[in-house]
Amino acid sequence: MKLHIFNPENDMALASGSPGYTPPANIRAYRRRHWELPRQWAAPEDIVWDGECSLAHLFHNDKDVPEICPWGWSPALVHELELAGVPRHLMPDREWLEKLRRLSGRGSTVAVQRVLGIDATCCESLDDVLSCLSQWGAIVMKSPWSSSGKGLMQTDNPNWQGWVRRILRQQGSVVVERLLRRRQDFAMEFWMMDGRAEYMGLNLFSTDAHGHFIENIKGSEQEKETMLLSQLDNPESLDGIRQWFVERLPLMAPWYSGPVGVDMLVTSGGRLHPCVEINWRMTMGMVAVLGQ
Repeated sequence: MKLHIFNPENDMALASGSPGYTPPANIRAYRRRHWELPRQWAAPEDIVWDGECSLAHLFHNDKDVPEICPWGWSPALVHELELAGVPRHLMPDREWLEKLRRLSGRGSTVAVQRVLGIDATCCESLDDVLSCLSQWGAIVMKSPWSSSGKGLMQTDNPNWQGWVRRILRQQGSVVVERLLRRRQDFAMEFWMMDGRAEYMGLNLFSTDAHGHFIENIKGSEQEKETMLLSQLDNPESLDGIRQWFVERLPLMAPWYSGPVGVDMLVTSGGRLHPCVEINWRMTMGMVAVLGQ
């Protein structure tokens, strides 16, 4: 039996790092409206928490204790679950949570991007960002931690320099990547367990001109793969990068168990961009894959 929790504020809670973090009102309302989302992949005997009722009765003895399966882990969720009656020793400790926070930051993705030959870096000043702009011509800027699909900025926004200064004050750095024109956004979904990564499936989705998520594209695994392969100038690259992540994800975090989503894209020229972002938590892409 599993205890599922939909906490979509996870990335922002990790950015804060505080057990007392309180999400914005709109995110709290979104969570209240959609708390039953995990029923889409939960087993009949599993429990989905509404975020309000006490959970203490589930942990009265050591027998039949449910496995806790949140959307993502953060110090704030641990604190919330403690208040609801979940024993502290059944949840990740502070050291594990801090490792997850570092891993989940976009700075960790930059290290992978560099290995893959992608133009990306972490900037600690506006001058550094301006240098990237001069070198690459067009850039996208990202806050190190943000909610899914948010925390992105481009230079066509007249307030982008003010945004950079604010993120530098709040989070200490800004991730900068060469801006690529996209033909298709997609993700590869994996599941980590016992030091191994299992490939789960593809998720194709659409975004707006600034990379913000709009919706998933429905279809079977075969249909989605066929659609992707038809857009790639080198179709064999898809299998190659899939195997690359199966081998590399366990090396990045052998201590981690759970879902991992790797966002990718096909450029307007048909080239595979193999790593836009790595999400060490549940994603809507994984929801789509599990619901197939």
